[in-house]
Amino acid sequence: MNKKLSRREFVIGLGALGGTVLAASAGGWLLRSPSNPEGGALPAGDGSVPQRPAAMKKKPNIVVILADDLGYSDIGCYGGQIETPNLDKLAAGGIRMTQFTNTARCSPSRASLLTGLHPHQAGMAHLQGYFGPYTQKLNDSCVTIAEVLKDNGYGTYMAGKWHLGPGFPHQRGFDKAYHYLGVDYFATESISLNGVKVAPSSISKNYYSTDDMTNKAIGLLENHMSATPEKPFFLYMSYTVPHFPLQAKDKDIAKYKGRFDRGWEALRQEKFARMKEMGIIDPKWELPAMTDSGAVAWENESSKSWRLRAMEVYAAMVDCMDQNIGRLVQTLEKSGELDNTFLVFLSDNGGNAEFLNIKDTKKLPGGPGYAEGNGHYGAGWASLSNTPFRMYKHYIHQGGIASPFIVHWPAGLKEKGALRKKPAQLTDVMATVLEVSGSKYPEQYKGHKIIPAEGTSLLMILENDTTSKQYLFWEHEGNCGVRNNNWKLVKFEKYPWELYDLEKDGTEMHDLARSQPEVVKRLSDEYEKWTKRANVLKKEEYLKYWKGKNDGEGPTGPIDLQKIKGAPKA
Repeated sequence: MNKKLSRREFVIGLGALGGTVLAASAGGWLLRSPSNPEGGALPAGDGSVPQRPAAMKKKPNIVVILADDLGYSDIGCYGGQIETPNLDKLAAGGIRMTQFTNTARCSPSRASLLTGLHPHQAGMAHLQGYFGPYTQKLNDSCVTIAEVLKDNGYGTYMAGKWHLGPGFPHQRGFDKAYHYLGVDYFATESISLNGVKVAPSSISKNYYSTDDMTNKAIGLLENHMSATPEKPFFLYMSYTVPHFPLQAKDKDIAKYKGRFDRGWEALRQEKFARMKEMGIIDPKWELPAMTDSGAVAWENESSKSWRLRAMEVYAAMVDCMDQNIGRLVQTLEKSGELDNTFLVFLSDNGGNAEFLNIKDTKKLPGGPGYAEGNGHYGAGWASLSNTPFRMYKHYIHQGGIASPFIVHWPAGLKEKGALRKKPAQLTDVMATVLEVSGSKYPEQYKGHKIIPAEGTSLLMILENDTTSKQYLFWEHEGNCGVRNNNWKLVKFEKYPWELYDLEKDGTEMHDLARSQPEVVKRLSDEYEKWTKRANVLKKEEYLKYWKGKNDGEGPTGPIDLQKIKGAPKA
């Protein structure tokens, strides 16, 4: 009698079959393998890509690409005005989720993504280091995707931003990790490989960090495929784009000259209509007024030329990231690994409305040395980035947590170009990687008891848009929320709970809290249970650790909630 395969065994088998590639001489490649002195810098990708022998089969590779401060609908395949042909191609050959959510801020989102826990459980509930033990580092009660996959036979690599406390990524499971500490896109200082500083003299004179991160990632993969072609790999490609400061290459900026001249309101209306046509959003949803998120009308913007320049630079940064994603995908394709690679693209939070005010309009965004303290792209453009949702990074309303989410895996996913509309969140990525790779989440790791994983595998959603997940939870800076099926309970810090039926009202326009008190009670009770289980401190508790004047990145609250039209009174 034939043994019935489990779904996990089935998808792993698909990955192995999909990994069949063109035959190549592995020995010939090994003769020209990049040198790899321990602790020294690996060479960047040189375009000559090793190919795995056709007879060789292995588990799927895993690639997670994370953007920083990218809005829900900035990229083309989500209706955006920015040209992203490489991401669009991945979406056309894969699956887009329309209701995937992050955790509204950089460090917490990265902690949740990499550990499969809520950030409070992983020890990174806010920005790294700002609130004592609540944000000191990834704690010993969690494991990272890299740690789990490494113990299950994967080569594990990273290039980009860490932002998870002191220490380096290679201390949390990555075999090789290029760590970029600086926030200036043209600055070559503070780049390290496994904790050893990379000399600026060894870096290209035409350096731009997005390009360099990709060069380094390609080099890591080429080295892996030449030295250990039999092993699958995990790459965490953690871009800083389009996080401030607004800095881009001249040729990329020039491409967007005049693209946004009609202003954020007109472009937002057009995008909203386009998203409906694409099926990204429900045609019955309404578009909130920009004033509902604290943005001013384009006609009332006093520094139009500066704001236009800012958006042109922002778009150029995203465009450059897409170009580099194309180079990374091309490397996988040339090596024959693309079909057998489970690739995910997402963002760590919504569009960013920090640094609202322009200090000096003579200082234009774009070039080396431009500092975010002079101003970022503003609430108007952030509203465009987050179309059709309300609010921004920091907040648990949809504009702060909704993320694009693309999955590309030809060997394991039958449908191409499909949309999936069931809700999910960052904790689910670890669970998905475990199922795809056939790995087991540990109960203990290096002598430490590990908190049970919180997530639910996304494969059911990816395959047929069904899920067994009952509740999603979020909290950041006292802004909090819980979702159960179509109901979402959400609030600003110190304000009353708001209740929305996201099936009918996905843009959170019509608060039903007063008319549905029993739903409010049920969901708020579930939220309180979660806070106790997940180590969620109240804001006044963790603020005791902080002696500064703000929360460490931009103003304490990027938007004055009292000025928002229709804001509930505390």
